[in-house]
Amino acid sequence: MPFRQKLIVLTIALALFMEALDTTIINTAIPAMSLSLHVNPINLKIALISYLLTLAVFIPISGWIADKYGIKKVFIISIGIFTLSSLWCGFAHNLFDLVIARGVQGIGGALGVPLGRLILFRMFERHKLVDIMSHVVMVAALGLMLGPVLGGIITHNLSWPWIFWVNVPVGIFTMLMAGWLLIAMPVEPVAPLDKLGFVLFGASLAGLTFSLSALSESALNFSTVVEVGVVSVLLLVAYVWHSANHPHPIVDPELFKFRSFQVSTVGNLISRIGFGGLPFLLPIVLQISLGYSSQEAGLLMAPLALGILIVKPFSFRLLHDFGYKKMLIVNTALVTFSIWSFMFVNASTPVYLIIIFTFFFGFLLTLQFSAMNSLAYAEISSTQLSGATSVMGTLQQMSQSFGVAIGALLIHFFSKGSSSDFSLTLIVFHRAFFVMGLVTLASMLIFIRLRPEDGRQMLEGTSYFEKRG
Repeated sequence: MPFRQKLIVLTIALALFMEALDTTIINTAIPAMSLSLHVNPINLKIALISYLLTLAVFIPISGWIADKYGIKKVFIISIGIFTLSSLWCGFAHNLFDLVIARGVQGIGGALGVPLGRLILFRMFERHKLVDIMSHVVMVAALGLMLGPVLGGIITHNLSWPWIFWVNVPVGIFTMLMAGWLLIAMPVEPVAPLDKLGFVLFGASLAGLTFSLSALSESALNFSTVVEVGVVSVLLLVAYVWHSANHPHPIVDPELFKFRSFQVSTVGNLISRIGFGGLPFLLPIVLQISLGYSSQEAGLLMAPLALGILIVKPFSFRLLHDFGYKKMLIVNTALVTFSIWSFMFVNASTPVYLIIIFTFFFGFLLTLQFSAMNSLAYAEISSTQLSGATSVMGTLQQMSQSFGVAIGALLIHFFSKGSSSDFSLTLIVFHRAFFVMGLVTLASMLIFIRLRPEDGRQMLEGTSYFEKRG
């Protein structure tokens, strides 16, 4: 690969790393932020969800925006939005300011991340993409898991605003690199944006996430929350009906005719709802219930990243040897047991055992992501690849936000039986981990639908895409 192309891959990977890092870097800073902003630690979940939600809402139209206004221009602007909103987050003086700033930051990430992948798809030949994307995805996954580590270290040695301000020099550097290296790609002819579809789809996701999150808020009326949830479901149904009768829908319903795509998307949704809240809850239980400092809690999350690095070279070989069906069924069960292992963590648990638990969780989670995410593209033609990527990106972010909301809801529900009004005791977290494991295990019922030969196209080379394109 020429040196210039390597620099472009590095620039895209850096943008993805920065976005993924900000998804979880806030986790270990939550106790310190709650004291500074005078809110309950669990209530800070809305700052996580607002970021994930805007990612989910705006990712589906990122390709349309890039085609209409130019992919290089939009990519650089998106990094600029992300960088400026990071500066804003650090200066937030209350929860409302932080939530708004995180939402704007999510818009930058929603445009930057899928466009980074789209740049690579348009730059490189098909047969080179598997290897290139595996490295870029690994960098992004590493950022996701390193977030709690860096968040803990920065919060302990500096202060929580610096977890956002560190993005500023990185963002400026990435913008300069993109401006220098990327070639201005021609603007593509695009169909008119399905504005009604975008409103229906975005409003339904926003309402569903809000209602799930608000169920753990004692200040909100329960009936109001349920009404918002019902309206959101109706909006989603309306969108499905609308898209079926629209020539250029936001989400192409034709994609769901493929069994592998169906299984991948639904399995992704359920399993991520199950384990998506774990990176949010683990740093809290380590600090509040077990008394570790933010730096110590962050370091105890580091084995997650180590698990990613170690398993990545073996993930393709394991998939090739076992096939998607067997791999997903067995690994889903192992991820469930990994979640349940944290039920045995208490004040007397040796540090090395916590390290082992977090390492295997990261190890198994990487295998799960590799299998679930790649399976989606097994039957997709090259002309449908862009739409499928948008759907998968939206679904992943949406289910991640749902996972955080449900994790917080479980904590709120189980804490009601404690002697105090809201006590974050170990038993509360242990019960939440048990339910999260059950939800993850339920996704196995989806993966059972696969046939042994499903997904073999992804393991035998990329010529399949070329034939179908």
